[in-house]
Amino acid sequence: MRILKSAALILGLTFLPLPATAQGMPPEQIKQILDLTKANWVAFRDWQGQELIYFTHLEAWKCGIDYVFYGLNGGPMDQVWELDSCDPDSPNAVLKEKPYLERPDGSTQSISVQLIFPDGTKSAVETFLYKP
Repeated sequence: MRILKSAALILGLTFLPLPATAQGMPPEQIKQILDLTKANWVAFRDWQGQELIYFTHLEAWKCGIDYVFYGLNGGPMDQVWELDSCDPDSPNAVLKEKPYLERPDGSTQSISVQLIFPDGTKSAVETFLYKP
C-alpha cells in the first residue's frame, strides 16, 4: 500500500509548475523522489572476498544531485562519491564502469550518506547498516 501511495505522490507531482532540469523533471520532484527512495541510495554485496557498496541508485539520479558525501563506520562525512557527468540525452543511464566502492571483507559496519542538491539544500544524513 505504501508503494502505491508513493507512486501516486510522484505522479501527482508531475503537474507542478516548476522549472525543469536536464532530467525533464522539476528539481523539487527529484528531491522528493530521492527522499521517497532513500532506502535504496546504497546497496551492499559480498563479492569474491570483498564488500562492495553500490551507489547505482544515486548515479541514476545524478542530474538532480550536486554532491554525495559519505562516511564509513560512524566516521566523519568527509568523503565524496564522484558522480558521473549528467547527460541530458540519457539522464538516468548508469554508465560508470564501477558504480561501487570496494572494501576489504569485514571492514564495513555502516555507511552514512548526505546529498547536496543544485539549489544548495542538503538531505538528511542517512545511515545504512551492513548486514552480511
